[in-house]
Amino acid sequence: MDIFSSAIGMLGGLGMFLFGMKIMSEGLEKSTGDKMKSIIESLTSNLIKSVIVGAVVAALTQSSSATTVMVIGFINAGMMTLRQGVGIIMGANIGTTITAQILRLSGNAAAGTPWYLLIFKPDILAPVALIVGAVLIFTAGKKEKLKCVGEIIIGFGILFIGMQNMEGSVTALKETYEQQFQNLFASMTNPVLGILSGAGVTALIQSSSASIGILQAVATTGAITFAAAVPIIMGQNIGTCITAILSSIGASKNAKRAACVHLYFNVIGTIIFLVVIYALRPFIPFWDSSIYKGDIANFHTIFNVVNTLILLPFAGVLVKLANLTIRSSAEEVTGPGALLDKRFLSKPAVAISNTTKAMVEMAKTARQNVQYCLDMIKDENTNYIDNMKENENTLDQLEILLTNYLTEIADTPLNAEENKLVSGYFHTVNDIERIGDYCDNIGSSIGLMVSQKIKFTDYGKKGLSIFFDAVEHITDLTVQAFEANSTELAERIEPLEEVIDDIKENLEKEHLDRLKQKVCSVEAGVVFLEILSNLERIADHCSNVGVAIIQNKCETPNFNTHEYLKKIHKEMPDRYRKDYMHFKEKYALPKAE
Repeated sequence: MDIFSSAIGMLGGLGMFLFGMKIMSEGLEKSTGDKMKSIIESLTSNLIKSVIVGAVVAALTQSSSATTVMVIGFINAGMMTLRQGVGIIMGANIGTTITAQILRLSGNAAAGTPWYLLIFKPDILAPVALIVGAVLIFTAGKKEKLKCVGEIIIGFGILFIGMQNMEGSVTALKETYEQQFQNLFASMTNPVLGILSGAGVTALIQSSSASIGILQAVATTGAITFAAAVPIIMGQNIGTCITAILSSIGASKNAKRAACVHLYFNVIGTIIFLVVIYALRPFIPFWDSSIYKGDIANFHTIFNVVNTLILLPFAGVLVKLANLTIRSSAEEVTGPGALLDKRFLSKPAVAISNTTKAMVEMAKTARQNVQYCLDMIKDENTNYIDNMKENENTLDQLEILLTNYLTEIADTPLNAEENKLVSGYFHTVNDIERIGDYCDNIGSSIGLMVSQKIKFTDYGKKGLSIFFDAVEHITDLTVQAFEANSTELAERIEPLEEVIDDIKENLEKEHLDRLKQKVCSVEAGVVFLEILSNLERIADHCSNVGVAIIQNKCETPNFNTHEYLKKIHKEMPDRYRKDYMHFKEKYALPKAE
């Protein structure tokens, strides 16, 4: 085989290897996305637990780079401290070694291997995996979890076929150019050159797992020794830091520091290993012997485990070193918008979780404006107008940010449940923002009332106060239901909304009677009716959010919002009727004067 054919075969095998890893990683992510999100969210300040979390997540995603990028996103969003991130980064370096351990299975079967173990050899296992995976995908129907399992198995099969192709091409190349191979890897015994080559290849393909896989493929020829491979493996761990460094561009200073910690962890670990290994080199009998796949996988794991054990007690020192590298300046502005980091788009489950958190903060901001309106109407002042305007600007900005982010999430691979949730969120974001708009309208009405010294009658004040209390209650209920994703709380919103409609109708009727009797002025009447109308619309949008929560958690296909509302208003189920009567009694208007 000539060098051109071997190179093409090698690159083709690498392409299949990377593609298989991608499919397997995506399948794992889809099937464990919620669990992975829960694992990360359960993180505490306990450094040991952080390491375990990092190892688990990296093993699931099969990428320390992807895990570190997620950490950078979390730190950038203010969801995680830099110290917590240090533990996850260390653990991620351990978790990613699982790929090399899997790839060692593609070695040749030893003589006398029992027949029942031969099925685990890649030349048998890979085609079986492709068959099983394809059957699962094409027979899964609407069962998303089963499809994900099929993707994992197919990715596993493709990965091993790619590995076999790389091995075959490298072996053929070595047989043709044996002397050149020996000369090439003899030069790699220079540790500096080995580290640089390992780091360079890994930085280029941005995957230490793939880089290690290539090294394992070359090792099947027997042409590479421990002396050449050890520096390369250490360099590969340094090279994988490039992804995190690129990801930190444009992020907060703490996020940049996290990328620095990842780099320092691997550089310092490499220096320690170099000093120890080359000090003990005369006492290592196999130093110039050939290294094989299993040896590479084992050294890769040992390097990262020992590195973590050595540097874990010095996590604070790594943080200080990163702080010295990226020095503090003016305090950076943070907020819900920081959660909408594009780094999370590669992990849709995490991106959706962050979107939910940002929407909760948005809802709380809208709820605060309802409170400002209540305080101003009770005290007949405009003390909170500036605060309201600031919140309204925040709500407007968040609506744009969230809508754009949801559009980007919608373009990622989503399962049916995630797709349904994202579609509903587009409407919910608008509903929350509209609550802020109506608060702004109420604030303007109160400003007019104060500036023109418009007064309501005592009965009008009492009725308006009760109305505000009811609207305050429904906004609280809406925020709580959305934050907890609770259908039980969401189902209490609609009966309260119906009571609010009744209150508005009664207040309008009684107000018109007062106008006929000339008990209040026309100016006061206009302001009064404007406030009533805007309060009722706030309740309408709270109802929309409540129904959206119920719809998202409903397993019945083709859920029809209008049919649902029509049915419960007409039939009044026991729970609905009970809540309706409770709210009706709680927010009963005083008798007309």
